[in-house]
Amino acid sequence: MRSEKQVLKLVEEGWLQQGEKLQKYGGGDRERPHLGATIGGRHEAPYRPSRRATHNLDVDFGEARYPTTVVQQGRFHGDEWVHDPTIRGWIHADSPGRLAVECADQLVAAGPAGWFLVTDRRVAVVVDAAVVTEENAGAVEKSEDDAKGFGRFLGKARSAVNAVAELSESLMGGNGLVTLWECQRDRLTETGSIKGRSSDGFSFSASRFDDGSIVEVATEVHLKGYL
Repeated sequence: MRSEKQVLKLVEEGWLQQGEKLQKYGGGDRERPHLGATIGGRHEAPYRPSRRATHNLDVDFGEARYPTTVVQQGRFHGDEWVHDPTIRGWIHADSPGRLAVECADQLVAAGPAGWFLVTDRRVAVVVDAAVVTEENAGAVEKSEDDAKGFGRFLGKARSAVNAVAELSESLMGGNGLVTLWECQRDRLTETGSIKGRSSDGFSFSASRFDDGSIVEVATEVHLKGYL
């Protein structure tokens, strides 16, 4: 799994559009891979995605622990869930079809390999391209017997190789990151907030979308040149 410094370098060098500025980021934590959710009044921790990831992912969740019983059962007050060492954020929505839920589905699928990014133009979930495993990327032959002639078989094989190469280049985006989900910044009002009951608290990006849904994710403010 890439380090925070490596991911930020990839974001800056290839993922950002010309003139676009990264503002907040969060991810890459094997110990805090889960999200909690309150959707349509229903509590769920850990939250299980309602839709599949936009790409096939091979992510190691081997070290992930379950949230505490208190958080699983919803027996906490306000934002006390931030003190659970396995929870990286929480989503609030009146139905599963909201933007915050779409965002959360991809974050959960990507686990510790997924990153939540906020720029002056977009809100996005990206993942290290190394964990993307696309299947049936090209017209790969099942067996040589399926081809009508050796030349045709070789031609299709070359086409399959080219298709895989083109797909890999597209997924990599030239910088090793794959975008699983994104929306334009004008779809939300994003504000930072300090949560928790400790003296220093925890820094979260509280993103309220124009459909009323909210995703709160542990983030850091991006100070260009700091890392």
